[in-house]
Amino acid sequence: MKSSNRSKIFNRNKERPLRALQVEVTSRCTRSCSICPQFCLAQSWRGGDLDSSVWNMIEPDLHLAEHVHLQGWGEPLLNPLLPIWAKKAREAGCSVGITTNGDLLEEAKSWLLEGNVTLITISTAGTYRTHEQLRDGSKLYRVLSSVANLAADSHKKGLKTRFQLSYLLTKSNASELPKVVEHAAKAGLDEVYVTHLDCMTSETHSDHAAYDCDMISSEILNDIEIARKVARREGIVFRSPSQRAEEVISCALNPLNFVFISWDGKVGPCVNLLLPVEGPIPRWTYNGTTSVEPVVYGTLKESPLSDLLNSQKRLMFVEPFKRRLQAEERFISACNVEPSIRALREIDRADEQRTETLNSNPFPSACSACPKTHGW
Repeated sequence: MKSSNRSKIFNRNKERPLRALQVEVTSRCTRSCSICPQFCLAQSWRGGDLDSSVWNMIEPDLHLAEHVHLQGWGEPLLNPLLPIWAKKAREAGCSVGITTNGDLLEEAKSWLLEGNVTLITISTAGTYRTHEQLRDGSKLYRVLSSVANLAADSHKKGLKTRFQLSYLLTKSNASELPKVVEHAAKAGLDEVYVTHLDCMTSETHSDHAAYDCDMISSEILNDIEIARKVARREGIVFRSPSQRAEEVISCALNPLNFVFISWDGKVGPCVNLLLPVEGPIPRWTYNGTTSVEPVVYGTLKESPLSDLLNSQKRLMFVEPFKRRLQAEERFISACNVEPSIRALREIDRADEQRTETLNSNPFPSACSACPKTHGW
């Protein structure tokens, strides 16, 4: 691996140490989808909106992030202040993204064409009937029509907004993935990326998940491969999900350079560890149900974000991730040399050190049963 690539993976811009800052602008939604934790946890779900007082505490530290994603466990277009905040984040030099179910795209079209949102992700879960069943009556053809019109007008205006389709892979919709890739390409989207159910709060979610414990069935793998070929034919970027479980060095939401802020101003490592529920977060695993205490570095009402990033609580939480990544970087550096007997010995030694470091620095207990730690 070239040194420049290593820098992108292991080192951050010192002026902007966060690769991404995710801000939950609302935990309310226009839907009640069976595949969402909100459906299973409806009785304890805390619905609320980010307000100006909390945003005013975030704004001074926007410069710490390269990207600001204005969405959490709700539908972001429900918050009327979203256009203002997107503009503020762009003015701070951040790229800005939202993830939406598409219900309110038509109503938001005028301000989305101002160009302050640079990434628009549309979440889907199948073709027409399956999507409607899993997404609480959502009509896929309406969603695709709205995003197609928005993408076309965006291109006409010369905006560089990127449009993605996020496809939540399940047992019931895997065979429909190739067709959805075709639909996305025809709608003028730039990319389709496939995700797994990675926040399982009930056995129902496990029943839907495309993976069983540590692998995906050969039938689903075949569906993914067909979808990849369709994407190649249609000229659209395609990102497939993990195909088997394996311990990762760090999850995709690496807390060293990722922070989540809930609608009520709590700051923590990720959206999965700060669900808007009362009490512990239920988590279903193949060994049964467990519960996880939310991980909160602090609240913005108590301390500014810049202070919370350097708080003892955050530093302790991210330390295992830091050590694991350092061990991986040492191993990669050892491999990036001219072949020789001495080099092979150095690689073996680095591999042993990496294994020892991973074993002695497991993920925090709050992460231990999270599917993301196994690459899902």
